[in-house]
Amino acid sequence: MRKLFQIFSLRIFIHLFILRPFVKLFFGINIQGRENISQLDRYIIVANHNSHLDILLLFCILPVKGILITHPVAAKEYFSKSKLSFYLINFLFSPVWIERGKPQERRDPLKDIKDRLEDRHNVIIFPEGTRGNPGEMKHFKSGIGRLAALYRDIPIVPVFLFGPERVLPKGSNIPLPLWNEVIIAPPHFYQGAHTEITHSLEKIINELEQSVKAFRHKRETVVKKSSITIAVLGIDGSGKSTLSRNLAQNLSVDGVSCLVSDALMFYENNQPKDMQPLITEKIREMIGGYAKKAKSLKFYKIPKLTELLLRDHLLDEIKRWYSTDFIILDGAPLLNLTAWTCLYKEQYFNKNTCSKAIRILTAKGEEFQKSDPIFKQFPELSSLKYLKLNHLKLPDVVIFLDVESAIACKRIDKRGEKKQVHETEEKLGKLREAYKLVCNVILEDWNIPTISIDGNKTVEDVVAETENYLKKFLKENADGK
Repeated sequence: MRKLFQIFSLRIFIHLFILRPFVKLFFGINIQGRENISQLDRYIIVANHNSHLDILLLFCILPVKGILITHPVAAKEYFSKSKLSFYLINFLFSPVWIERGKPQERRDPLKDIKDRLEDRHNVIIFPEGTRGNPGEMKHFKSGIGRLAALYRDIPIVPVFLFGPERVLPKGSNIPLPLWNEVIIAPPHFYQGAHTEITHSLEKIINELEQSVKAFRHKRETVVKKSSITIAVLGIDGSGKSTLSRNLAQNLSVDGVSCLVSDALMFYENNQPKDMQPLITEKIREMIGGYAKKAKSLKFYKIPKLTELLLRDHLLDEIKRWYSTDFIILDGAPLLNLTAWTCLYKEQYFNKNTCSKAIRILTAKGEEFQKSDPIFKQFPELSSLKYLKLNHLKLPDVVIFLDVESAIACKRIDKRGEKKQVHETEEKLGKLREAYKLVCNVILEDWNIPTISIDGNKTVEDVVAETENYLKKFLKENADGK
């Protein structure tokens, strides 16, 4: 057992302190989407295949915990030509060896891969089967679709590699010190037949290839249209979730919209649109559930702060991986975080504090020294700044749905659900005033269009008034005013 531990420790040491630095220093590697695999315990990586360097690059993206339990699928007859290379590859990467060219053996060709997956290990698969011509993808073989159909609970992570076909192309023994790109797409869970799954994965990696080539070889500058972020604020019971959902659906008539609420929803042509899940969203949902069950503000604070930070990070992922015209926020992480300080440090909560806090949380408050009283009053700001988590985003436009706390509490009571710790008339009253103050600050300090709407009106009237305001905002935005 001790010897086995030493072997495993040596493997991890070689990967972390020899192979990864070597790849970065000699070749260079730019990794996009690392967050799509860093939090996963189980996965099947699917990648294009042009070079023996592919394996080295893919092991550079693995979380440390995955190095010993991730196995590339490799052709045994090719690598066994040299005993030394076979030994080194076997030791460093522990491949799943596939013996091709033996049709007489009537055994399941996927058996060894299935065995690793059954042991809760992970695999790296090149569905093209063998290395193709430099820069040319071949059609995927059906094996990956069959595996995905059998193990529907294991996320499939598509990865596109750009560069290895130039660094170490097929037929070459001398690598060139050229830059490499690794694009990691969000993990996918599949239903349907194995042929459909195979086709879908081939299409995803083809699209990643086209996007990389278009970026690197574009002949004209194309300005990507950015999503417009609309934040709907209001205390619990104000109707903000209903308004957010209606806005997301109605705005999707003119494009694709995304609703960031307790769950992540996409709409197109006024109908829900199926999109592949994001791991960040799953983690956020889980932590948000803990916050809702908290029995006091003390135990509510940490999970809610974490949920808000993840919700903010989710905005980057949505803009990065999905083409959306509108993002509707059921509460804005930055503004919620600022307003909620009134429940914890009411004696320090005022307009000046809000203004400072928003600047610090958006990384625009470098003029505030450590000696500034705000860091003593709110030590969390120091921690967020130190951890570089103070890059929260302001929305493009804010809708504040104003409802008295007494009315909000009656609406919450009608739900018949267990109340959250802050859902009392006193606390909601304080939050209502805090939201008003925050809206005033972002309007005056940041010139962000903000409107307060009477939440006592009917849902239809509230939606109509909000949409009229947004039409005016969008027109002005389009005219460049």
